[in-house]
Amino acid sequence: MRRAGRLALMIVAVAVLAMGCATGRSGGADPEPAVSGVEAGAGLGEDSLSLIIAEVEESADSATGLEVEAEMLEVSGASRPDAARRGIPTWDIPITMNDAVESWLEYFQRDGRENFEVYLQRAGRYEPMMRAILQDAGLPEDLVYMSLIESGFSPRAYSRARAVGLWQFIASTGRLYGLQISYWVDERRDPILATKAAAAHLKDLYTEFGSWYLAAAAYNGGANRVRRSVRRAGTDDFWTLARRRHLRRETRNYVPKLIAAALIAKQPAHYGFFNIETAVPMAYDVVQVPDATSLDVIANAAEVPVAQVMELNPQILRGVTPPGQRYSLRVPPGTGHRFALNYAGIPSSERVTWVQHVVRRGDTLSQIARLYGVSVSAIRAANPGVRARQLRIGQHLVIPRAGRLPRYTSAPTVRRSTTPVRVTARPPGGPYITYRVQAGDSLWAIAKRYDVTARDLMVWNGLATSRIYPGDEVRIYVDLN
Repeated sequence: MRRAGRLALMIVAVAVLAMGCATGRSGGADPEPAVSGVEAGAGLGEDSLSLIIAEVEESADSATGLEVEAEMLEVSGASRPDAARRGIPTWDIPITMNDAVESWLEYFQRDGRENFEVYLQRAGRYEPMMRAILQDAGLPEDLVYMSLIESGFSPRAYSRARAVGLWQFIASTGRLYGLQISYWVDERRDPILATKAAAAHLKDLYTEFGSWYLAAAAYNGGANRVRRSVRRAGTDDFWTLARRRHLRRETRNYVPKLIAAALIAKQPAHYGFFNIETAVPMAYDVVQVPDATSLDVIANAAEVPVAQVMELNPQILRGVTPPGQRYSLRVPPGTGHRFALNYAGIPSSERVTWVQHVVRRGDTLSQIARLYGVSVSAIRAANPGVRARQLRIGQHLVIPRAGRLPRYTSAPTVRRSTTPVRVTARPPGGPYITYRVQAGDSLWAIAKRYDVTARDLMVWNGLATSRIYPGDEVRIYVDLN
């Protein structure tokens, strides 16, 4: 059956080449369309079509390998605009048909069918974003299908080689391309940041090897291995390297697998994948949060379920943003402004902050709990799987700490009278007092003290966030009547 399928595909490809020649086009680097057998045969005489079939049969009979062949046919033909007008899908990566590609086409339609359907469903969520990033980087958009075969479009994918995320970066390569990887965060799981890193990596690989097949092989097996293979074989043709077994089996199969995935994903119905309900594309607002901010606090401020915040931020590993740095997070679309307003009004006692404790010799959970003023059960909840009798020296523990209500001192520039001063929310221009921020103060607490809102204080003082520091001066407009 594989031979019959390959025969039909090669007939289509040869016919497309004939059509391209008829219009005076050269193969070049133009994207390659897929053309139906009926369209391909139109305009060819019966004798010409018989000759093509005979030539393809002879080529198929002389094929020597299942994974790769000596005889290949690069599909080329109508330009993308012309193909689009005719409703023909096109690709901006080279498409080569051979037995290896046929084998993967059969696998995806049979044994791998159930998984491939899931991948096609997930594609709706990430593919538009990925295509936009690849386009901005000046790369072929159909490289998006590398993510399909790498991870099945799952940001939480994890391989036995410890590669992580949509683009399956190992830690060293991820860090090389600017991804933050720590106990708290793994940006290889971040759909946007990982895609930008993958685009930069692929551009570097193509610049070195000058071939998308070799760039893909190097992405899978490592650039050093591909360099050595090219040097030993004396050729930079991927199919020759594969046929001569200069590449590892996984890498030899990587390019045919990519081609097969690209063929099916562009025209799923043609390969028997019907009624695929694709996921809704990613949409979100970006907000800046202080260090060590809990995702449940963010969800409450945005008035959305915490699961939605977690889904948009799979790179956050411990349910809290990294300590010691401000961090950009995504919240559901349309909730960013609401988050900013609500977060400014959250009492410090309700903002769960987190610290990291490194276990030292002699530490016990009870001692650590007393040290931070929390319960042992709270530490257990924040560190699933931790065992009191099996703490290891150097082990990292996440410690939740409820912020304490600060102690306030009277504003130094306010002269008090027997009648309490009532502060009203009025536009700038009226009388005001200046309050110097003390250690432990929060904008919300200052606002509550003077009977205004935290939002008023942010507007009056030109603050983009509710973050304030000891020594800051806060202007508060008052009504002394």
